[in-house]
Amino acid sequence: MLILFQIWEIFKSNIFGAPTIVSCDLELNTFVLQNEGKLFQSSYPKPVKNILGKHSLLLLTDFDRHKRFRSIEMSLINKFKCTPHFFSHLDKLCLSLMESWRGNQFILFFKQAKQARSRIASTLKQILKEKDCFNEIMLLKGKLSDVEKVSIVLDLLFAGFETTSGLLSLLVYFLAKSSQALQNLKDEHRALRRKKKGGEPLNWEDYKQMEFTMMVINETLRCGNLVKFVLREAIKDVDFKGYHISAGWKILPIFSSMHLDPLLHENPSEFNPWRWTDPATSKKVTPFGGGLRMCPGSELAKLEAAFFLHHLVLNYRYGKVFKSYIFGSPTIISCDLELNKFVLQKEGKLFQSSYPKPIRDILGKHSLMIVSDVERHKKLRRIEVGLINKFSSTSNFLGDIDKLCISLMESWRGNQLILFSKQAKQFSFNLMLMNLLDMQPGEPLGLQLLEDFLTFMKGFVSIPINLPWTPYAKAVKARTRISSTLKQILNEWKNRKDVQVQNGQQKGDPFDEILVKEDLISDVEKVSILLDLLLAGYETTSGLLSLLVYFLAQSPQALQTLKDEHLAIRKKKKEGEPLNWEDYKQMEFTTMVINETLRCGNLVKFVHREAIKDVKFKGYHIPAGWKVLPILSAVHLEPSLHENPSEFNPWRWTDPATSHKVVPFGGGSRLCPGSELGKLEASFFLHYLLLNYRWTMKEEEYPMLYPYMDFPKGLLIALETETKNVN
Repeated sequence: MLILFQIWEIFKSNIFGAPTIVSCDLELNTFVLQNEGKLFQSSYPKPVKNILGKHSLLLLTDFDRHKRFRSIEMSLINKFKCTPHFFSHLDKLCLSLMESWRGNQFILFFKQAKQARSRIASTLKQILKEKDCFNEIMLLKGKLSDVEKVSIVLDLLFAGFETTSGLLSLLVYFLAKSSQALQNLKDEHRALRRKKKGGEPLNWEDYKQMEFTMMVINETLRCGNLVKFVLREAIKDVDFKGYHISAGWKILPIFSSMHLDPLLHENPSEFNPWRWTDPATSKKVTPFGGGLRMCPGSELAKLEAAFFLHHLVLNYRYGKVFKSYIFGSPTIISCDLELNKFVLQKEGKLFQSSYPKPIRDILGKHSLMIVSDVERHKKLRRIEVGLINKFSSTSNFLGDIDKLCISLMESWRGNQLILFSKQAKQFSFNLMLMNLLDMQPGEPLGLQLLEDFLTFMKGFVSIPINLPWTPYAKAVKARTRISSTLKQILNEWKNRKDVQVQNGQQKGDPFDEILVKEDLISDVEKVSILLDLLLAGYETTSGLLSLLVYFLAQSPQALQTLKDEHLAIRKKKKEGEPLNWEDYKQMEFTTMVINETLRCGNLVKFVHREAIKDVKFKGYHIPAGWKVLPILSAVHLEPSLHENPSEFNPWRWTDPATSHKVVPFGGGSRLCPGSELGKLEASFFLHYLLLNYRWTMKEEEYPMLYPYMDFPKGLLIALETETKNVN
């Protein structure tokens, strides 16, 4: 029986057909790993057992047998690691591989890393054969059957192949985005190379001097999470920290969640090798598991990676543009400002939208984000922009925003604590209901739409497993319900076409006026357009508001300057007078704060494109059919483009050049149609928030930026009413 578990850290589930404790808690995970064979044992699903074989070290549950097999594997690793030829073999292999790259501008690095590890494995097998290592070790450890020998070699090859190749690929990936770490790494290896004669291979002493290299490797393992979890089973009833775990229950210690936990690591999503100067960091990271089942070859993998890095950083430059294999396709990853802009500006000429199938399936083929046909995209975009202009140009549009801001903040009176992220989502969704769908907040249909939208967003970018309990399947069903609701609204608009309202105007289908100049579109396309606008408005505005509150809570100077600007605007107005366009135009510092929030917060981190034809740009060749992934967030946080890029500094926007280095909503013909509307709504919201409340962060929290921007704990803030309230 399981008693109360805290959400997020430890919870109960049913995985692989068995009741399971999922643990994201450092102490419990460490406890499980350290009590292997006493309280817990290995317990992997039958398919894993079948494919690895019953003698695999990963699967053995017999404590003494596991101990013996592990001792043999460790002895084998130490045997070939200590041979005089091992380091020279490793050195030659690195040089040979990099020589084969000469003249190639692009390489599929992950494939190359796997090939490198295969060659290392061949070297190890040759050493084993030459030295007859098994015979030597068995004299000390006891006899092994041939089946057991094969299983041990397979264990070593499997662990080494996946660990080393994965680690090398992650190192290249993270270093490409961290110019300072890359430079420090180069400096360390240049210093090592200067001490050696020309062509002299690396040795064990050199490896021991690679201090910063080890920090880089450890940080890569923390961020990259090669081993995300392990599977264990309680042998007997276990009590720990007030939790009771019954015998026979499965345990799933999740290492990746600990490695990215903001309570354990400052700015956990940031690649920061210098955090390893603090000895305490090593106690909070378990990249290869721990206890008796810690990966036997983990140190060997680090050694191989260190040697590989030595030759890579001294022989090649790589960085902002590189080739990878993502979503089953060869892909150019671009963190380069010029290439990103080029891709965005050449939409329809050289590149087209190309999102993965799960996203296409969930959004629908008529979504503006998915449509690749240039003329059809232009037409649908004109309609969406027309709808936005239609409702934003009405006489009561600004008044509606004003009233909704005041109404929301009035509802906070007497509340010392609020989950701001939830409030921001409700506010932005109500705005879209009022302006786009002509519905009032609180209507049953609107509440149903909001509930479905929350479900939809949870599965929008998730693992595309279409089983009833998965977020993806729930999102697909929510999308169907949203479409049904929007069709119902469309029918209501049609039914009231001929009904006259008091001012003599018809309140019919808003599409009618816009479609006078366009060919007719189907109801399915209308539903898709409404869904696009709801999705963009909901996510953009709510995410922006939450990020504004988050960053301003940590920047008192920016907060005070912003408050002064809004006090000055309010002083010019009569009591209770709503804001207008002229007021908005005066919010210069507000615009700087919003732009800086978009730069730091990265609501849109990347876009998916595909080359229509062969493209040459800045010496790069992109073949037709290849995917291109412009990483907008990498450009926004690039030290060579922005001074102290991780610092929230609205004043950097006094330099007009900054706007040319930031593309928060994409660009070209696919620039978000409602981006300016989102900024206006955020400005009005800030006006009333600043003049009515002071706030502080109640819990330490960081925005989660993938799969979409969100605050996992809801952004809990403490409110304090200003002495002079503004309504």
